[in-house]
Amino acid sequence: MARSERILVVAKDDDLRAQIVDTLQQYHTVEATTFEEALSEILLTEFDLILTEAELPDLSGMDLLAVVGGLRPSARVIVIDDDLSAKSAVAVFRLGAVDYLYKPLNMSFLLMQVERQLEIKRALAHREEEAAAPKKTPALPRDRAKRLDPRTRPAALVLNRQHFQRVNAELNKLLQHVRAIFAGLIDSDGNMVGAAGTLDDYDLQILTRALSIDHSAQQSLADLLDEAKFHSTYFEGDKNGVYIIEFGTTFTVSLAVICGADVKPGMVWLYSKRTAEAIHEIFKGIPQPRTLPKL
Repeated sequence: MARSERILVVAKDDDLRAQIVDTLQQYHTVEATTFEEALSEILLTEFDLILTEAELPDLSGMDLLAVVGGLRPSARVIVIDDDLSAKSAVAVFRLGAVDYLYKPLNMSFLLMQVERQLEIKRALAHREEEAAAPKKTPALPRDRAKRLDPRTRPAALVLNRQHFQRVNAELNKLLQHVRAIFAGLIDSDGNMVGAAGTLDDYDLQILTRALSIDHSAQQSLADLLDEAKFHSTYFEGDKNGVYIIEFGTTFTVSLAVICGADVKPGMVWLYSKRTAEAIHEIFKGIPQPRTLPKL
């Protein structure tokens, strides 16, 4: 009987990858041969379990393990090494892996370990559902008082010329790195704080729709920086893709990047993350707003 769990198999060894996929045929499996391919799959899909070789053609399974910890914290990761190494095992478990296997693999044992880890994941998810209480936060009205209050003022109203210049410089760097069509920074009131590239009617339409979604209510795709400040979402279309990072505590902004469908989302994510970090540092230099005195 087919199972609903999704498993990503990352291996440079074609024979090993084929054996694992064949062993796990009752599950929905996705294959990848490199770190970059695996990252693209992880960005677009929620996996229950990831099996990865320790050595990959571009980066390593350790790098992938570190990325998974931020992007998909609920995914369980099993690392497969060429031979048993106590030093490697310690490093793997410190990075959050749930199991460490070494070649030659016994496929029956592998299947048993996979089923065991998926059962643990199901049990943990069930506990979280029972413990979670529904919480509803009433929407706050966006009125003139909000715009005037220094604690909730849109970012476009507090940046000076130097801040705008630095933001635009970072957006132009990002545009060149990922070959994007457009890169822009939008504040909480929809003001364009900075922009690079071109934005035609079609791009403006998909950008507007993407920004209208409450990103803070979605599960974050990029929590590597600071899970309380950075939330990212990727929308893939037939023509273009839109990648958005929402961040900031005092002044909330959204970094929006529009790329053609041929651009790999993994690279967009990496460079957008760096740009978000740089802009976040710029915003740290803005004096913190003072609380208005009570009347």
